[in-house]
Amino acid sequence: MAPTSLVHCMTLVVGLASICAPSVVHGQVITLTEAVRTAESHDRSIHIAELDREKALREIDVARTRRYPIFSVTALGSQPLTQLGITLERGSLGVYPFDGPIPGQTTTLESPLRFGFIGYASVQQPLTQQYKIGLGIELAKVGVDATAEQMRAKRQAVVNEVRRLYYGIAQAESGRTTLRATVDFLSQLDRETSQQVVQRAALQADSLNVKAQLVQAEYELLKMDDPIQTQKEQLNRLMGRPIDAQLEIDVSSIVENEPVSLTDAYAEALASRPEIRLANVQQRRAQLERRLASAERIPDVSLSLLALRTLNYSSVLPNSVSSVGIQATWDVFDWGRKRNEIQAKQDTEAQAALEIKDTEARVMTDVAHQYRRILEARKELELARAFQSSNTEALRVARNRYVQRDVVLSDVARLQSSLAEANHRYTQALMDLATAQADFEKAMGRDR
Repeated sequence: MAPTSLVHCMTLVVGLASICAPSVVHGQVITLTEAVRTAESHDRSIHIAELDREKALREIDVARTRRYPIFSVTALGSQPLTQLGITLERGSLGVYPFDGPIPGQTTTLESPLRFGFIGYASVQQPLTQQYKIGLGIELAKVGVDATAEQMRAKRQAVVNEVRRLYYGIAQAESGRTTLRATVDFLSQLDRETSQQVVQRAALQADSLNVKAQLVQAEYELLKMDDPIQTQKEQLNRLMGRPIDAQLEIDVSSIVENEPVSLTDAYAEALASRPEIRLANVQQRRAQLERRLASAERIPDVSLSLLALRTLNYSSVLPNSVSSVGIQATWDVFDWGRKRNEIQAKQDTEAQAALEIKDTEARVMTDVAHQYRRILEARKELELARAFQSSNTEALRVARNRYVQRDVVLSDVARLQSSLAEANHRYTQALMDLATAQADFEKAMGRDR
């Protein structure tokens, strides 16, 4: 069908017999584009995904701070349990010609037991750790990319749900309009039949049959209220509006996109689907984690400045010590732990590569399935339109012949029932095509 024929058909279905509908209180008219944009701006699940991305961005800032010097201060106030002192052996300070050995005998210098204070401060500038810190920053950036793709996936899911609800409301309202026209027709037919029964021109059975069809049509019309209101409430929730806010849709805003070949759809999906892009991000994450595990073999070397200060702790020991130098830490033997960790990360990297291939295959399968659904929906719409036209013409002819007494009332009622079924089938086929189009756009990875 032509690209704009879907809009024309839907407008025609919704407009049929609308002049016969009673006046109702209408809410705000929202087009499909407005509904999608409002949902993207106000849907809570999208906001949650955006907050996850903000947290991932902060993780980058946290990782970058590890490049800078580390300032550490430790304070201890304590009461010694044993006396602190130093023993000087006889002559340990030297033996002089006139004075003799100093000290002249072994002497122990002790401090009294009293409450004291010890302060320890250090400044360490990482050196060899800069390589691992850089990998950590890259890993944090990969986390941002992953949350961005998850946010895109959430946005696509919300947009697809908005489209489905919008199409569902249009389907239900068009069905309700058709049922209302059927009720009006059967009401008029019931009045005519009642008059003919009084005039003995029709049987009482015919009148009862028309009344039964009228009651059934009124019941079906009443059942349409709940699905329409439920879908409107769900659409309001996605748009961040009060669920009981009045809402009306604009059928003319539903536009069928230009048809796309299956080859072009494959290319667009492989480039745009968030699942594939997320799989690539996960592969990048696995590569960085494997490199980070390998970097654990590098010794940690830092430029270090240390200072120790005591107060009221010991009159014998030095109360101030400071030093500057190079501090190195290296696990000489780890029982194969690092080797096994690297091997595990290599296995994870291989899994990520296979996951990309599997995701691409699943995406292409999904695109092909949705493409075939569109073809089937278009053919179903063509068939439903043919049945609708045939039943409409048959009812028109039967109604004229009934007025001329050429056919009985039961034939007119039967043809009316067939037309109502054909109208419902046409409406269903119309919305199935619109829903298939929405699913196809999601399969290609389109955000709008």
